[in-house]
Amino acid sequence: MCCRRKILRVTYLPLFVFCLLLLPGSLVTASDWPVERMVSEPVFGGQVFLREAGVSNPQLLLLIHGIGNNAGNLWDELLPVLAQKYHVVAPDLPGFGRSDKDNHLYSPAAYAEFLDGLIKGLPEKPVILVGHSLGGAVALMYAARYGPALDRLVLIDSVGLLHRLAVSQNFARQLLQFDAPFTPSTVENSLGSIAGLLLEKTSHLPLDPSLILSFPLLREKFLAADPTRIAALALVETDYSLLLARVLTPTWLIWGAKDEIASLRIAKVLDWTLPQVKLTILPEQGHSPMLDDVENFKPALWQALQESPMDKNPLPVAAKAKQGRCDQENGKIFSGYYSSLRIGNCRGVLLRNAVVADLEIVDSQVMIETSTLQGSSHQPALSLLRSNVVISGADIIAETGVILNQSRIDLAGVRFIGTRNAVKGEGNPSSVLCSSSVKRFNGVVEALHLSRSIQDGDSL
Repeated sequence: MCCRRKILRVTYLPLFVFCLLLLPGSLVTASDWPVERMVSEPVFGGQVFLREAGVSNPQLLLLIHGIGNNAGNLWDELLPVLAQKYHVVAPDLPGFGRSDKDNHLYSPAAYAEFLDGLIKGLPEKPVILVGHSLGGAVALMYAARYGPALDRLVLIDSVGLLHRLAVSQNFARQLLQFDAPFTPSTVENSLGSIAGLLLEKTSHLPLDPSLILSFPLLREKFLAADPTRIAALALVETDYSLLLARVLTPTWLIWGAKDEIASLRIAKVLDWTLPQVKLTILPEQGHSPMLDDVENFKPALWQALQESPMDKNPLPVAAKAKQGRCDQENGKIFSGYYSSLRIGNCRGVLLRNAVVADLEIVDSQVMIETSTLQGSSHQPALSLLRSNVVISGADIIAETGVILNQSRIDLAGVRFIGTRNAVKGEGNPSSVLCSSSVKRFNGVVEALHLSRSIQDGDSL
């Protein structure tokens, strides 16, 4: 029993650290909100703390915070300018701040249902939804499920979308042993070192995480019925693969380039996937830009609230596609149109804004962003041999999308179109990691949000 307790402590401590990583840093504590009240809500069956300003203004601006009991305070510095034009509403999400806390399933889906009820209980006005961190994941879920109610969506350094193993690999720096409790300051100082194992450790839970989340007794046993731990685990267990196509609301993305919690990769996936979207990257800011440098953040937020993102323009038709090659080179960048592209014995290769009809990668490391890969009924769009490839935002159009042989591929925001086999193994074993991706074939859309070993003859 003693050994078992020690194992469980080591297993769940990384999730606790993940929760701490999502907490904002220095927060404003004094309240300048003219209206503060408690309201009843039926989803979690409790009382929610609500703050309002600019109540007479004609447009509703709903601000959704991330994880943390004081996270709702991060909007305080923005209040004076926002309340001049908007009816600003900032709830403490159930389970956090001054709202009621209990052993509930604090998932993005449940929070989206809560927001739906909250909005219906407020004066009928056009609605703009702004979400930060976990609040961004909640706002995205709301837009997918209740999108017609929104005029505009603003996501600020939103977490979610990536498979938990993709998140952990993005952060990974070195292997650590978790023997002592961490303080928030320790966590901040060790961000790059410790975040790598946070979510990967959750794969060693003694039960399926979705099962733990589903039952109050299991949440009590394994997560101490703590809203922060429940919300963090529910977040990384949420699959957005089939939801992204349902987000039709005009969307603005504001991202800190130095965000080590919500990877810029998430922003790139959203920028590729959503039909009406504009991405603004703040070069010197991190996960909470409204705290890092509020004066530089304000213009980005104001622009997101005032302007409308344009529909995406398709790439112009190329006069003539070219053939490309990389042979024993490092750091090469490809963009534009290629009738074929061969990459062999290369490192740090980047394909960005490219359209490639036949891509073959051997003994190389390659990143592919916002590109289209094409094959045919008898030829895959992408062939990998002894290679490591990361794709963030792509359309793969072929009957067989990817052939793997002794390779590893990490896909996020990839749409396989007209594809019978998204990934197929040949020869030696390979591995595939999919986040928020889909396969479309014969009118059927299948979610791809998984981690799997691929053997010779296996396919997805």
